Amino acid sequence: MFRHYHLIKYLFNRELSEMYISIAIKNLALSMIGIFIPIYLYADLGYSLFKVAMFFLIYSISMMVTSLAVPKLTSRFSLKRGILLSMFLFIINIILLQSLHYHGMFYLPAMVWGVANAIYWISFHTDFVKNSDRRNRSQEVSLWYIMAFLGVLLGPIFGSIIITYLGFLTLFLVSILILLLSAVPLFMSPEMHEIVRFSYGDMFRKSNIKQTFFYIFYGIRVIVGNMAVPLFIFLVLGKYVEVGGIASIAALSSMMISLFVGRVARTEKRERKFFKYGAIFHSLGLFIFVFIKTFIHFVITNIYLSLSFVFVEIPHHSMMYSKAKKTSNPLGYICYREAAISLGRVLGILIIILTGSLLANIVISGIAVMIMAFL
Repeated sequence: MFRHYHLIKYLFNRELSEMYISIAIKNLALSMIGIFIPIYLYADLGYSLFKVAMFFLIYSISMMVTSLAVPKLTSRFSLKRGILLSMFLFIINIILLQSLHYHGMFYLPAMVWGVANAIYWISFHTDFVKNSDRRNRSQEVSLWYIMAFLGVLLGPIFGSIIITYLGFLTLFLVSILILLLSAVPLFMSPEMHEIVRFSYGDMFRKSNIKQTFFYIFYGIRVIVGNMAVPLFIFLVLGKYVEVGGIASIAALSSMMISLFVGRVARTEKRERKFFKYGAIFHSLGLFIFVFIKTFIHFVITNIYLSLSFVFVEIPHHSMMYSKAKKTSNPLGYICYREAAISLGRVLGILIIILTGSLLANIVISGIAVMIMAFL
């Protein structure tokens, strides 16, 4: 009768429950357009692969610079106001994306998107560090993932249907309205202010160099999910609904396994073990992309990638939050992490620009994930 009491307890932790609800709504809004942004640029606006890659390069550089410079705003105006600011920037980004039909300044939405993402994730992660419990952190992270995947489950399929029948303009307007709603739950409890102490040299101190490379490799994998995979699937299949359907099916499979991973990986030893084997199996899935050509192959491969990535993501974030909690300045650690990940994003995009190949980026990200397993 009481075997799910631990879930109820986390949902009634006021701070965490607000974050769970907010990220579910936010992911619903952004997942409706997020995976379609590279497709929108390529298919709807007629950008070349090089120009799409330049968009994501500017986005990644903007996110890296923001991670190093703008978090001081978060320390001044509070974490929750930082999240609220990011929501308005996401909305501005959506408006600028729609306006690209009338001008060629694609660097504007790319820059705003990077700033918004950096402010959001730095604020969110720092807030989570402050409010999560070390003994149950993996379960709390798994609940975050379940709520996030709930939005991702619905967003791509809704987004693909809206694009197909009503167009990108309607999709952008719906996303804006949902984004505004996502900030509301966060302001039902007191705000927190954090003082940031961070220097550029932190990334390359001898004591940090190993985890800096870890985060750089992680960033290479992240940009694959942002650009290379959705665009590659679209180029092969050619339909928005099929891309959205694959993303939603993958999100459903991730939701189903997240709770199990969070409950079982409750010690650091288990977290490290789950992460290592999850990373190895996930990298193998990325290598398989070279050989797949049909819808059913993409469905099976993306389910496999999603399931294996849960074994990477939940232990990774749980251990990351524990490291940040142990430092004298969690916000500074989060800033350092986001800057290193964004550097990885930049390197991942440069691979596409230099090779002219999405597959090369996907394969190299598989190598990066394999290396992560042994760092």
